[in-house]
Amino acid sequence: MRYFALPITATFLTVSACSQAAEPTSSSQPTISSPALDMKPIGNWIVVKADSHIKFTATQQGKGFTGEFENYDVLINFNEDAIDAASVVAEIDVSSISTGDEERDSTLIGTDWFNVKSIPKAVFRSDDFIKTGDKRYEARGTLSMKDTSQPLTLPFTLDITGSKAEMDAELTLDRTLWNVGAGSWATDEWVSTKVVVDIKISAENPN
Repeated sequence: MRYFALPITATFLTVSACSQAAEPTSSSQPTISSPALDMKPIGNWIVVKADSHIKFTATQQGKGFTGEFENYDVLINFNEDAIDAASVVAEIDVSSISTGDEERDSTLIGTDWFNVKSIPKAVFRSDDFIKTGDKRYEARGTLSMKDTSQPLTLPFTLDITGSKAEMDAELTLDRTLWNVGAGSWATDEWVSTKVVVDIKISAENPN
């Protein structure tokens, strides 16, 4: 039986947007040292990693499995009263992928899949947000992975209570749009080309 390593985009996958911004104060903003995260925050929401995740599910020869990206950074600018000014950058370390199987994980970070030696990060950027319903939004942006960028719309729910916020999102991605799973993996003969991404971001505003 052929073994593989699932791709997922992260959505980063991403990642998502949940924050209700206060006026920026340079002394209170969290510092994120990443060249991709180059925006000036308008809020001060800090992601609570212990209560957040970027997970995915796919199938291998008809059997489902779940994985997760363990390392990521998210810079969120979002105010419910100023959606036109909202923006988000989510940077995912794709080498941190974990599916609970060492052989599958080692295959996934290889050249045919994420090629982490050459392109270790996946990045989702958006500065186009719309409200679609009660506590429901969409972030329209671009997901870049393996030197390929594709437009991506991330639907999500956002619940803000006082200084705490929780964002949830689920979407289905076609991994082949980013050339994740090349060569003999390019079809769904062995591994599904459709990947379901599950994102949960919990954040706190200490202001």
